[in-house]
Amino acid sequence: MQETSREFGLPVYSVEQIRAAEEQAFLVTPPGALMQRAAFALGVGCVKLLSDTFGRVYGTSVLVVAGPGNNGGDALFAGALLARRGVRVEVFLVVPGVCHVDGLAACVAAGGRVVDSLNGDFDLVVDGIAGLGSSRGVDTEIALAINQSPIVVAVDIPSGVNADTGECEPELCVHADVTFTFGALKPGLVLTPGAEFAGAIEVVDLSLQFDTEPVMQILGEAEVAELVPSLDFDSYKYSRGVVGIAAGSAAYPGAALLTVLGAQHAGVGMVMLREGFVERELVLDSFPQVVAVDSDSPRISGWAVGPGFSGTEHESVFLASVLGGSLPLVLDAGALSAIAGSASLRAALATRSGVSVITPHIGEFRGLFPKFSCFDLDCVRAAASELNAIVVAKGPRTLVVGPSGTAFVDIEASPELGTAGSGDVLTGIIGGLLAGSDLERVDAVALVAGGVWIHSRAGRIAQLADANPTATDIGNMVGEVMRHV
Repeated sequence: MQETSREFGLPVYSVEQIRAAEEQAFLVTPPGALMQRAAFALGVGCVKLLSDTFGRVYGTSVLVVAGPGNNGGDALFAGALLARRGVRVEVFLVVPGVCHVDGLAACVAAGGRVVDSLNGDFDLVVDGIAGLGSSRGVDTEIALAINQSPIVVAVDIPSGVNADTGECEPELCVHADVTFTFGALKPGLVLTPGAEFAGAIEVVDLSLQFDTEPVMQILGEAEVAELVPSLDFDSYKYSRGVVGIAAGSAAYPGAALLTVLGAQHAGVGMVMLREGFVERELVLDSFPQVVAVDSDSPRISGWAVGPGFSGTEHESVFLASVLGGSLPLVLDAGALSAIAGSASLRAALATRSGVSVITPHIGEFRGLFPKFSCFDLDCVRAAASELNAIVVAKGPRTLVVGPSGTAFVDIEASPELGTAGSGDVLTGIIGGLLAGSDLERVDAVALVAGGVWIHSRAGRIAQLADANPTATDIGNMVGEVMRHV
């Protein structure tokens, strides 16, 4: 499978990678230069937050909570900038008498004052307690005092959040409104649960150079626009791709409708419904443009299989058939349950030559991989390698990981996607994209991540019209997203 380049999308680097890049930068920059750049950006960012929130900067109050490391130094130098702008700056040292000496001197010289308690009302609190290497929780009283502030700004990473994994205990970490992170994004800022406490993220460019691939990447609208199939002057229905859909059952007929709904707006030229799983009239009454087939048409260029499957022998036979082919294949829901319960289907998936995509939520993932106790990036990477498949690990921050380890994380999603049938729409979108794309030109892992992004953006648009959108509402917005990208 083609591997995507690290320049595609916004890169996310581990703590080890960032430290290595910083060490290289220290060799070619004057001492303290990187800290001054970081602190200046942090201070200017705080000035803007104060101005935007309170309509003024002069006369506002800021508490700098400084730990003993470099993040504390960044916070103290930023405090000096704020004090020079007429802000009342108070400094609380988490370890009394231990801090970045030059940073404290600069802050005090500018008018900052060291205090021995967190008592008081402040317009903004700067969290400079812990650095990237720390995963310890924050003292409960300190965390509570910080989190009560109107605005909480975290330096590099909210203290108490593991920068590599996002692991944290909510009551023992800082709940930031904004995090100013330096050099590059860290995984803990975009993975759950840490992402919930990072707030808005501002990446401060320090011109770091990385010699290794990022641990993951994030797609935005520009990258998705580059990935999705475009129309040529002479495009027609077959040249745009034909997606075959095998979905639904007597128990879950709506799954087929929702999968078709997602697929038909994903840029594909035709949707073919494989008969034998759901009443064809149910689908054709809603989507007369769908073509029902009772055998595998040679026109089909990709498959979306499994939503609404109920565990019948007929489904397993069909699944074995498509697993034996080489067309791009998306497997969801009942198809995943069938593979989890069948060694032969599992082996067929792991050894097939075509692009394979599985889309498990956490329960389905555990059914497929009972030996994995986690649903994190490392486990998803191992799962993708084991099954030779692109794994779409659905959650608040969906991971898309290829067999070679290439990983994307989707940060576009909102809780509104957590509604019945939403995953069926996603399966249709991904199936349609794969069936309609030239996979010799477009990286399949990135394309699948693009499908996740489209689904997430459709959910956000649907939410604008209805606070609690249904899967149908989300599916109906897929075409609107495609129009924009």
